[in-house]
Amino acid sequence: MKVKTFYGWSEKGMDKKVNEFLSDTSIDIVDIKFSSTIFYFSAMVIYKEKVY
Repeated sequence: MKVKTFYGWSEKGMDKKVNEFLSDTSIDIVDIKFSSTIFYFSAMVIYKEKVY
C-alpha cells in the first residue's frame, strides 16, 4: 500500500487535485481520509498499485 497527501487553500482547489489523482486507472483506492483547519483542507489517499 501507498499514500498520497493533498492540501489546498479551498475545497475547490483540493477537489481538483484529488480528482485528477483518482482518474489514474492503474491504482485501486483503499481509503480516503479528510481533514480541515481554519487555514486549509487536506486529504490522504491510501491506494494500491494494480498488478497486471
